[in-house]
Amino acid sequence: MTVTAARRTMSPRRSAARTAAVAALSAAALLGGGLTAQAATPARTTGAAVELAPAGALATQCYYKVNASGGLLIRSGPGTGYSVVGSYANGSTILASTSTTNGFRKVGTNRWVSSAYTVRIVNLPCES
Repeated sequence: MTVTAARRTMSPRRSAARTAAVAALSAAALLGGGLTAQAATPARTTGAAVELAPAGALATQCYYKVNASGGLLIRSGPGTGYSVVGSYANGSTILASTSTTNGFRKVGTNRWVSSAYTVRIVNLPCES
């Protein structure tokens, strides 16, 4: 018994999406970007072919739960030497960058929190 895979032709739209996804991943690799397996939407397998995630599916922000009994300080930059500009209560849900700088996640313009006190909420979707 011989098994043959049907050859599929990609639509121009899917081809453009694949090209964009490959370009984004290549750029991240060249720049030493902080893309991780968690940050990328996984590829789907459909038997004979592997489909890449659509363009723009690479997440840059995910939801996190604050895990700091006394609350979590928001700083004006990625480090303890930056001024405190606010705080989040323990148990708060925040939207923060998936990448870190000096162990801090960006939560807004000039707003950073320590990643050591954030836990990814896996049942909420990430955003790009």
